[in-house]
Amino acid sequence: MLVHVLTPGFTTPNGCAFLFPLEFHRKALAERGVMLRTFRTVTGALGDCDVLIVDSKFHRLRWERESEAVVAEFAELKRRCSRLLYFDTTDSTGGIQVEILPLVDRYCKSQLLRDRKLYLQPMYGARIYADYYHRNFGVADSDPEYSMPVPDAALLGKLTLSWNSGLADHSLFGPARMALYRRVPLAPLLRFPAAIASPSRPRANPVSCRFGANYPRQSVAWQRRRTRILLGHRFRTAKVSRAAYFRELASSKLVVSPFGYGEITLKDFEVFLTGGILIKPDMGHLETWPDLFRAGETMLTHRWDLTDLEAKIDEALGDYPRFRAVAEAGQAAYLQHLGGAAAQLRFIDRFLALISPEPDSMAAR
Repeated sequence: MLVHVLTPGFTTPNGCAFLFPLEFHRKALAERGVMLRTFRTVTGALGDCDVLIVDSKFHRLRWERESEAVVAEFAELKRRCSRLLYFDTTDSTGGIQVEILPLVDRYCKSQLLRDRKLYLQPMYGARIYADYYHRNFGVADSDPEYSMPVPDAALLGKLTLSWNSGLADHSLFGPARMALYRRVPLAPLLRFPAAIASPSRPRANPVSCRFGANYPRQSVAWQRRRTRILLGHRFRTAKVSRAAYFRELASSKLVVSPFGYGEITLKDFEVFLTGGILIKPDMGHLETWPDLFRAGETMLTHRWDLTDLEAKIDEALGDYPRFRAVAEAGQAAYLQHLGGAAAQLRFIDRFLALISPEPDSMAAR
């Protein structure tokens, strides 16, 4: 099977995480009969394949001003290829690019709302949590934005889980290696990380609570800013250098990780690698793969209104030896999807199901 991938390359963190496992497992995919070829431009040979995959980052700067031209381009791509798959690597569960949903065979997204019918409704701030803060706390943006609702419930069946941004190198020097790979594509630069620190190591710092909160949209920034207000009198929240940040993660018992532009952030994977207990707002509304965000098992959660955040932190710190099992389970779950033969098999099986023409090939996944 010949699979073409239209992508700008390793240009963004999410774009790196989309391409990383494809490049890392390229040889193993070939052994299973999948030949990958990447394209940086739309050429005549692009559609000469069994499956054409379009990375959402390829058109992301054109949607605002050239939406009609982009839709026309997708219509032409669909005409030229056997199967057309769109991989949406945006941060949140929201923001479906509904204009192309009728044109693609599958719309693959890193995380999806568990209740797909919610995509039939517009969401304030194009995110379910931004909509929540707008409705419940009156948080308003200076330039309000709503997600475009899916116009036909029959189209919801095209929405399919791909893989989230965890399948990349989120170690201390991982981003630098991936940036270098963009300029010098040498295979040794791509490596899945090992655990940086065991959850059982001595941890002198109770809580790490460092994150940025400068988002242009109030509805997106509200959760982070409110978290800083609640916890700023107890813990340091200012950002530090990457090296100092990783040292702190490795010495912290619990790490606070609010939503950002999306529910899943790169910090989550850094916490899994460094062995702290991850605590986030409740994520029961979404589905993602790998399924690393299991409340009370691989992470701790709190309410979106933050009313129980401090109580959850104090509970975990008060009985840390018992709650450390959450950190151990989170790290183990993450590592089993990175290096090794079993992790490779899991990814390849999932990718083969995604590109399969069978309509129910993802039903059990």
